[in-house]
Amino acid sequence: MSNPPGTITSVRWSSLFPWLLLVRAARVSLMFRVLALALAGLLITQAGWRLVDGLILNDAEPNAIGRANWPVEFPNVALPQPLPASATFPSPAGHVAMATNQGLSFQFETIGGPLVHAWSWTTEPFRRMLLADGFWRWFGLLLDSAWTIVVWALFGGAIARIAALYIAHGETIGPVVALKSAARRWPSFAGAPVIAIIALVLLAIPLMLAGLMARASFLALLLGLIWFVVLLGALLIALVGIGLALGWPLMAASVAVERTDAFDGISRAYAYVYQRPLHAFLFVVFAGLLGLLGQAAVNVVVGTTLDATHWAVALGAGHDRAFDLFERSLDVDRDQWSSLTRTAARLVRFWDAGFEAIALAFPLAYLWSTAVGVYLLLRRHIDATDVSEVKFDEGEPRPGLPSLATDIRTGVPQVAEPKTPAQTPPSSAPIPPAP
Repeated sequence: MSNPPGTITSVRWSSLFPWLLLVRAARVSLMFRVLALALAGLLITQAGWRLVDGLILNDAEPNAIGRANWPVEFPNVALPQPLPASATFPSPAGHVAMATNQGLSFQFETIGGPLVHAWSWTTEPFRRMLLADGFWRWFGLLLDSAWTIVVWALFGGAIARIAALYIAHGETIGPVVALKSAARRWPSFAGAPVIAIIALVLLAIPLMLAGLMARASFLALLLGLIWFVVLLGALLIALVGIGLALGWPLMAASVAVERTDAFDGISRAYAYVYQRPLHAFLFVVFAGLLGLLGQAAVNVVVGTTLDATHWAVALGAGHDRAFDLFERSLDVDRDQWSSLTRTAARLVRFWDAGFEAIALAFPLAYLWSTAVGVYLLLRRHIDATDVSEVKFDEGEPRPGLPSLATDIRTGVPQVAEPKTPAQTPPSSAPIPPAP
């Protein structure tokens, strides 16, 4: 029996609620290959920060960026806390703002979840550089900022490319293919934020000259008369800076989706941020809520796995032996431990820490994959472009039905198998008729 005309048999929820696309972006961040890329980028970034701390910045300084905490703290992890409680600047896991209302910033990060945690962590050296006191500290933080761009132009670009193909067409690529894809477009991934930073510096030069004028009393009076011009220049700097801070992930998403140059990535990111600010804000809020669920899921899986492992091993090893391997400090009872026991405890804790790091790296995986989802939604609203339109590189899986070829023996169309040039028959070879 057929349904009467006008009867609704199914609802395409993605058309009614396009922001559900962000659920697919959250699914990308839970892929092991994406978490592995995020963890690799996190460790390499931290290694560069620590190297700069040791070579340029004062290693005894309590607020050195390289000894800052992870993007988010795993609840069951007993990681060392290098930043003392009296440190002037909080760690990137604890606050968004560095020198403002800490309670407000804490609430903001709590609402934003891993999305804001990761954004705060990646932009930490840039924000500290603005408040640096002294040339060498400023120069060290400049190197930290440059290293952050270099690393995440590769690893963030690879994550964004995986997300672009999966969100648009459900296709997946491996981490090696994604890294190669990001490496081919690395100048665009890295060049977009660098060009915006250069523009900020050029815009700040006139204000620096105005500051030099203020050293003389007469010129300071003249500066006061035209102070509104200075304010207008500062307003332009603020607009460029806000667009850079909020649009950096969108720049990477633009290059990952469109496969264009850095200038196109900058123009699209700034246009989407300022043309649809309310849409962008709502998408980010919804993505922040999804991120909280994703982080909770990762924490549960990692924590349960570790607890189950320790519980099962403790049943066989006994309470005292399990306590030595899992709990006892390596710095006490040195005479009572054999070298083999101490080495075994170090190895167990090394692998435990590596497994816990998966949960710690989730915010960064979520940041770059979610940026692609937000970018596709903003592009759909502004440019009326379907979210499935993504440029493909050579060697990447393409959507659609496979091509057909006529069997030379039966004349029946079949799915064409990929052939090497040596296996491909000449185009002029006649195909015998079907029997």
